[in-house]
Amino acid sequence: MAQIFCFGDSITYGAWDVAGSGWAQGLRMYLDKKQEEDDGLYFLIYNLGIPGETTDGLINRFLSETKARIREERQEENIFIFAYGANDAAVIPSQNKFRVDIKNFENNLENVIDQAKKFGNKIFILNITPVNEEFTASPVNKDKSRLNKYIEIYNEKIKKIADNKNIYFIDINSAFMANDYKSLFCEDGLHPNKSGHKIIFNELLKSMKSVMDLDG
Repeated sequence: MAQIFCFGDSITYGAWDVAGSGWAQGLRMYLDKKQEEDDGLYFLIYNLGIPGETTDGLINRFLSETKARIREERQEENIFIFAYGANDAAVIPSQNKFRVDIKNFENNLENVIDQAKKFGNKIFILNITPVNEEFTASPVNKDKSRLNKYIEIYNEKIKKIADNKNIYFIDINSAFMANDYKSLFCEDGLHPNKSGHKIIFNELLKSMKSVMDLDG
């Protein structure tokens, strides 16, 4: 028995993917089907993505969200998936700063990972997808800019954190870059479309299968 906590932002939530509701919903549908085929499997999947959230928001709600769902009497395994950075790495041009600077981003993730380890030892972290800068560099009527050169800096930090904390790192960015990444987004150039979410799901599932018994 296992509970899977998917913490993230609008991409985890599944925003703009009208057809499939995102990779986290895809994971739930996959595991629900597995359970239908084998009653020895049992999973609860929580999509805890909040549109617009940064790691500042994550650090404020992680414990309350987690403790509200853990049932100690059931002795379930707790598995955590974190997908953050797209909002942290956004630049606010009028203030000439990132929404969450790289040091605070690092501290937030390390803090939350340390907390998660108290509940379970399987922790996965996704890095940040690239963006189509034709739409994200200077979005109309938004004081927020996203550039791939800054995403690369935050992704380097995510990889370093994963290595230092000995958790499972999933390189979504490289998977997008290898698959004509501009075609994998909705019209805003930021949120993955159905095909983009499918790539995220496939990369995540591949990693999860390597460390979990998903076949009974």
